[in-house]
Amino acid sequence: MIGNILRNMRLSAGFSQKELGEMLNLADTTISSYERENSQPDFETIVKIANICGFDFKIIDSKNKISTLKEMSREKDF
Repeated sequence: MIGNILRNMRLSAGFSQKELGEMLNLADTTISSYERENSQPDFETIVKIANICGFDFKIIDSKNKISTLKEMSREKDF
């Protein structure tokens, strides 16, 4: 599932696997492996990919408040 999401983010941003890999200092084969779910990126890499592609995560806290990671990082030392 995450591989398909990563692929869709990359394609919607108009990047090739090679271009995205260069921005992350990763090989295009690593990006391909993530998208085919042969390996899993860590959370930090997922966040970097999302940011590069113009996406942000929305988090729902215990009080049902919806925040983005960007908003959370401004509020806390995250």
